[in-house]
Amino acid sequence: MSVEIRRVQSRKERKQFIRFAWKVYRSDSELNRQWVPPVIADYMKTLDKEKYPLYDHADLAMFTAWKDGRMAGTIAAIENRRHNEMHRDKVGFWGFFECVNDQEVANALFDAAAQWLKAKGLDAMRGPVSPSMNDQCGMLVKGFDSPPVFLMLYNPPYYNNLVVNAGHHVGQELLAWYINQDMIDIERLRKIGEYMKKREGLTIRTIDMKDFDNEVEKIHDIYNKAWERNWGFVPMTDREFDFMAKGMKPVAREHFIYFVEDRDGRPIGFSLSLPDMNVALKHVNGNPFTPWGLVKFWWYGRNIRAYRTIVMGVLPEYRSKGVDSMLNAHIADYGGRHGLYSSEMSWVLKSNEAMSKLAKVIGGVPYKEYAIYEKGI
Repeated sequence: MSVEIRRVQSRKERKQFIRFAWKVYRSDSELNRQWVPPVIADYMKTLDKEKYPLYDHADLAMFTAWKDGRMAGTIAAIENRRHNEMHRDKVGFWGFFECVNDQEVANALFDAAAQWLKAKGLDAMRGPVSPSMNDQCGMLVKGFDSPPVFLMLYNPPYYNNLVVNAGHHVGQELLAWYINQDMIDIERLRKIGEYMKKREGLTIRTIDMKDFDNEVEKIHDIYNKAWERNWGFVPMTDREFDFMAKGMKPVAREHFIYFVEDRDGRPIGFSLSLPDMNVALKHVNGNPFTPWGLVKFWWYGRNIRAYRTIVMGVLPEYRSKGVDSMLNAHIADYGGRHGLYSSEMSWVLKSNEAMSKLAKVIGGVPYKEYAIYEKGI
């Protein structure tokens, strides 16, 4: 076989694994124009089995493919025991897939991941999931003409063919919805929000950044309860959630994290949005923490005019009561008054009709689509 597969073992090899993406995207002018390099330090943590909390209940193997003496692709295989316990299945995951346009190389990578997962007693593989559904997932299949927003993925169009030709089929489809100040009917949203506040006795407030840890606990509680019936969802452990919260705190903004509370002051819903930091990250080549990287990050960060609504959670007993309209009205209102022209709601399951209806109501259009593939092993 002309393709050699190597197991990643050392820290040096892990960094080499991450850096391979530059070979794929820098070799094509259009890909390079849209692609935002990942923050290398963040990926190093995510792939560190000793530090990343996911691996308290999961395992990971990373592989590189080599052809003609050169690295030609990467893939990670993930066993998430907590997922399989909750969903009562034997699914393994694959992610961090990057590959030259060569089916032989792609097949070798998927075979390596499948063999590792099968040895774990699993009978199916699903991806890309990098490395969990609470992280980055989905392969872009529509919307290649614009860059990804913060914490969303981008990939070459040919990746879909490599995956399908390796025997995988689409298991789920995800949407990213685009909204801007010209599309949204802010007055209508305000009226709906005010009406629901009065009818249900609800109030809305921003996060208290001075009491960040306690506020995060409230988000964690609502998140796990609100999402428990969603496809592929696995409740985050305290350690996972705390780790995520600490990572997001430096870029969190008070007026992009809202709570809705009932008459007794109990939080019953929340919305988390973040500025589109990719506008600045695009220019730091994966290294925002160097002196020159910090200068560039600050300079280009001044041009951020968009944000991403990452997650919105409402307790089951308060769904269909306008809580989401209250949240969206406040987010859009603040954005419009502070020069934030557009936003992305992502990701949303294509099968989630309620969320798609909400996105349409506030003027959104689906402009990017992602696929999560499955295959028996």
